[in-house]
Amino acid sequence: MYKVKVTHRVLANRRLACEIYPEVFVVDNGAVISTYAGPANGYCPCEPVEPEIDEVFEMSEQQLRDAIRWATSIYRPWR
Repeated sequence: MYKVKVTHRVLANRRLACEIYPEVFVVDNGAVISTYAGPANGYCPCEPVEPEIDEVFEMSEQQLRDAIRWATSIYRPWR
């Protein structure tokens, strides 16, 4: 498990999220979402939290793997 700082809130359900790579967010309920995935279709599914928010939540190893998969599918760093 990793602890991540809250940087965003999911627009649809107000859950806490952390942007761990540009346009890739880990959500405190276990989800990984991206601006370019699924129903988001190019718009950002999250909004930044207020600067005074100083919260953290745990991210699992699986969430990290999922986030890496999204990031590499979006940015294709091997090219």
